[in-house]
Amino acid sequence: MAQVLVVADDLTGANATGARFARTGMRVATVTPEHVSRVAGDYDVVVANLDSRHVPGEQAADLVTDVIEAVWPVGLVVKRTDTTLRGNVGAEVEAAYEAVRDGVGPGTRVRVLFTPAFPGAGRTTEGGSQFLHGSPLEETEMALDPLSPMTTSVVEDILRVQSDLAVRHVPLRQVTREMLTAELLAGDEPVVVCDATSEQHLTDIAEAAAAAHHSEGIVWVAVDPGTTGALLAYALRLRGQAGSRGPLLAVTGSTTDLTRRQLATVARTGAVRFVDVDAVELSDPESDHADRVTARLIEHLSSSGFPELCVLRVTTSSERIRGLPPQARAELPGRLASVVSEAVDELADTVGAHALPSGLYLTGGDLAASVLDELGVHAFDVGGEVVPLAVHGHLSGGPLDGTPAIAKGGMVGDDITLVECLAKLRRAVQARLHQVHSEVSEHVIPTPDL
Repeated sequence: MAQVLVVADDLTGANATGARFARTGMRVATVTPEHVSRVAGDYDVVVANLDSRHVPGEQAADLVTDVIEAVWPVGLVVKRTDTTLRGNVGAEVEAAYEAVRDGVGPGTRVRVLFTPAFPGAGRTTEGGSQFLHGSPLEETEMALDPLSPMTTSVVEDILRVQSDLAVRHVPLRQVTREMLTAELLAGDEPVVVCDATSEQHLTDIAEAAAAAHHSEGIVWVAVDPGTTGALLAYALRLRGQAGSRGPLLAVTGSTTDLTRRQLATVARTGAVRFVDVDAVELSDPESDHADRVTARLIEHLSSSGFPELCVLRVTTSSERIRGLPPQARAELPGRLASVVSEAVDELADTVGAHALPSGLYLTGGDLAASVLDELGVHAFDVGGEVVPLAVHGHLSGGPLDGTPAIAKGGMVGDDITLVECLAKLRRAVQARLHQVHSEVSEHVIPTPDL
């Protein structure tokens, strides 16, 4: 049964938003409005493409109301907006807010979480205004758009064109999640507009909103270009079909400049959390660094906020590592592998299989061998190469049995090779989830008609 309804105003945005949810292991379908109720029972996320960006505001609002009513109740409604806030933003946001408020009934607080930022595409929100690659919307080519020319970048003013809903602005600050949650709970305005300039800001906002829901029962309508809605769904613990698991885990033992550039490229492409390892401290038998790194890795892999990718990386310079005794250098891959193994075992024992990594990426030959050994993997089922010397396949044996994996040399590829490897890994994860779901469906016994 659908847990999330995404209401989009064009096909490109609909599919892009659906892809965000698919990365979390949820089954997603993009449909036209008349098919929404038909597919709601077969998918975790239904994305309704209203094709409403350039229709009259009243018509757009009616379409939004109709699709929400067609699938209600759902765990979360996401109103997908254009990244440059073109179209019937005010009319559609107000319609979504009112439809959800009518659906939950009196006594339940409903608020709109409006986060228009899309940092990965150069769209940021600062001081309540939307920027495109650092320039206000009205100072970009968006001002010349033939159908929806942008005359302002102030988000509240854009809403005001078609809606009288009161707006509360949450400025960009370096605050704890508890403080951010308090900001989201404050005031009684229906719409909360949040500043954000990075993926981490969006993750923090989603986790704070989920905390507000769990503590105060606030029902959120997510309004954004797609990123925050997916993060919020994960933070609200809305999960996909049987067999879904946690984020991808990348373990990088290589400290080459190429590896660092590859990681920097990945950091710009989506939600990623890094767990940093100091190789010198890790090699010290008297240090508790390994325990602290293991704890951080467990925290990120099991976090209620969805990190698409969790990266365990060595941040120590090659020069410092060369300064270690030869025996300590030789033991580093095994020590790093032990951190991974202990984290996986702890997650399996205390959280459950759903928190285990859905895919594993390893770079550095000695590290890859050590990790597979520590995890009790008795075979790497080879599927082929992503690029020469970057091999994809599946693990056989151990707690990650059947998990898609890629092993790559530290000096292999160029700056975007890691991005290519992760794309391959995601496709393999989705194929595995589809297979699991099909196997589960085949064993479901239909309820007889009475």
